Amino acid sequence: MEDKVLLAEAYQLVSELNQTIQNCKQGLPDDLRLQQNIDEILRALKKAEKVDNAILIELETFYQWTSLLIGLGSLKLNDQARTAWRNYDKFHYDQVKHVLTLYGPVFGF
Repeated sequence: MEDKVLLAEAYQLVSELNQTIQNCKQGLPDDLRLQQNIDEILRALKKAEKVDNAILIELETFYQWTSLLIGLGSLKLNDQARTAWRNYDKFHYDQVKHVLTLYGPVFGF
């Protein structure tokens, strides 16, 4: 049951982010990239039946790309969109990061 709750919460938070992003789109390439990232993760979350490393990696990939677009991209987010992103960011660190398992050797450069 916990798996379904995590997936449902992730879906809900990303959906909220998607709704708030719609209000501040400017038609820039980064807007399109962000929308593609959101669409891909929503599809993956809808298909997922349990929390396994595959969906966790999808969530991590979404988090990394979206974080890069928001932090360094040309996106102009309003306060609602920033709050929605912070809500997802908190969820990601609290629920996803510590569950994600790395396999094989990891080298720090």
